[in-house]
Amino acid sequence: MDRDQAGQRSRDSNRSLQSFRLETRYDIILNQGEKEWHIPPDPNAPIKRGRKKKSKGENLGERFRLHKTAILRFIRDDRVPFDNNLAEQDLRMMKVKQKVSGAFRTLEGSERSSRIRSFVSTLRKQKRKVLTSLIAIQSGKFLF
Repeated sequence: MDRDQAGQRSRDSNRSLQSFRLETRYDIILNQGEKEWHIPPDPNAPIKRGRKKKSKGENLGERFRLHKTAILRFIRDDRVPFDNNLAEQDLRMMKVKQKVSGAFRTLEGSERSSRIRSFVSTLRKQKRKVLTSLIAIQSGKFLF
């Protein structure tokens, strides 16, 4: 085995250990939270049928447990960003337009604007030149 492979194997091992530690810490935090958000039943309350009411914290904690893999995906997959900034930036321009003018005049105008914004956002994420791509579309020469 050459040095590059040994170095890569070492980095992978360290990354796996870090992932394990972070996931373990995540579980510990949820276990500690469960002690806080769990509402013990009132012994004086009449017995009710159906599902027991849960606090907002308990519902959130259950969703954190249920979606643990998706929430922590950024740990194992470098393609997944830690934050959600790109998605928020994509929505920001539409929200600004809505605040400035109140709304689009027609549904068709809104749909066209959304389609264009989506296309431009995709071009930027793929590190393509926006103006060149828009010109290529107008001339029918654009290819993905």
